Amino acid sequence: MKVLFLLSIFCFSTYSNAVVKRHDVPPENYVLEKMPEYLIDMPHEGHGVLINSQWVLTVAHTIFYDYVGKDLIIGSKSYEIESVHIHPDYSEPKKVLLKGDLAPLMTFFKSRSDIALIKLSSKVTSVTPIKIYKGKSEKGKTITVYGKGATGTGLIGEDIDTKSLRVINQFQNVVEHAEGNWLAFKFDKPEGALPLEGMHGSGDSGGASVVIQQGIPFLVGLSSWQLGHGDIATFKGGLYGTTAYQVRVSTYYDWIAAILVANK
Repeated sequence: MKVLFLLSIFCFSTYSNAVVKRHDVPPENYVLEKMPEYLIDMPHEGHGVLINSQWVLTVAHTIFYDYVGKDLIIGSKSYEIESVHIHPDYSEPKKVLLKGDLAPLMTFFKSRSDIALIKLSSKVTSVTPIKIYKGKSEKGKTITVYGKGATGTGLIGEDIDTKSLRVINQFQNVVEHAEGNWLAFKFDKPEGALPLEGMHGSGDSGGASVVIQQGIPFLVGLSSWQLGHGDIATFKGGLYGTTAYQVRVSTYYDWIAAILVANK
């Protein structure tokens, strides 16, 4: 996926997913000693989520090239990728969308299905997969989101130079919209924010968005993109007031189940 790789090189941050934090909260408050075992680092960058003993769910734009035969580290073991299944409604943006006004690119992002499944060549026995949230009541729920990419604050946006540090962070936000393929939330300023309010940054696409029900984590979303305005050349990700979009996993439950059944 050369287009997405070029976007990464030029630090284009509407592909989001690290942790940009409140400027008035110590940054170490967001840092985790250990990331959830169901959260997996992808071969190039970004994350996947273990949803079955032999299957990993991610956003399609983390698939930069043919990953078949590559290894994923899950728990303390290495697992080979057997096959990759990208949603048929996913496509890459044409080059004309990658310059000038961001509005056409935002419309394009919203219209596609940014989701993919990865089958492992053997079953994972040492890590418990996360359960998928199957309901349609995501709106208003507080979500916890994980990421290991670039960080920064809502005042200045993300600092791309921190992307290489690969520190696992978490943040929280509240789902404001749950419509069709997408969950959306806004990075609020401190006066209206959660204690660990945050926003995606660059480098952790596919990071898990989780709700806790009766002590059990459920996967509701996968970090995907930020809503940008104006010219692409001057866009700055992670500022207060920015809206983030996540793949709404419940929408794709039937597709996920069909792929798993067809590829036993």
